[in-house]
Amino acid sequence: TLIGISTGCKSSKITSNTMPAPSLESIQNFWENQYKKDYFEARGKATVLMDGKSTNLALHLKMKADSLLWAKVSMFGIGVTVLITKDSFFMINTLAQEYMAYDNNYLYQYLGYKATLKQVQNLLLGNAVFQSDKYRYQPDVKQLSGSDGIAINRIVINENNRIFRSVVTSQDTTQQAIIQYDAYQNLNNTLLPTLVDLLVQQKSQDLKVVLNYQTISDNAITSFPFTIPNGYRRK
Repeated sequence: TLIGISTGCKSSKITSNTMPAPSLESIQNFWENQYKKDYFEARGKATVLMDGKSTNLALHLKMKADSLLWAKVSMFGIGVTVLITKDSFFMINTLAQEYMAYDNNYLYQYLGYKATLKQVQNLLLGNAVFQSDKYRYQPDVKQLSGSDGIAINRIVINENNRIFRSVVTSQDTTQQAIIQYDAYQNLNNTLLPTLVDLLVQQKSQDLKVVLNYQTISDNAITSFPFTIPNGYRRK
């Protein structure tokens, strides 16, 4: 799995929708093709790009649907572990020997609205952010458009009836998240993204994360290890 993170002040352009207009059958298949398993796990490598520097790391990602999201990014065992539950966000930084503990409002700064754990998992799995009844098809732009509260999600469907591009905006902020899924892999008759390009556009700077899942699994996960060591200071 490959992750790249970069920050900068310039905004990236959203490329035009060159995908063919989906048929009614394609849209129906799109909803049937959503990933619905209880578990997801991905392993691989991570490349972090910041201030023109590149660092190669190991990545391990685990999810239990609508319950837990766990991720570890490290080099020789030293790095960051994140645990997100339905109402909390935790992070341990073993290099700085510090930890963070917040409610899920912490994610607001990245998505521009109070996203649920399930919605964050959907973004990483190539699923629509909201439930299907929140969406309507807009033929003029060949997109599915959905809203839930102040959040809006616009989706471009690819030729395999999965998401090519997903854009999340908020009525209360000028920031947006653009997620592009450039490659998929068949896992037990479900297509899962293996190349995820995430761009968060904010007023001050942009945050870009590129994920390339190399090993994926839908087997049951029994362990989400997370312990704050004694002596770590809270950030």
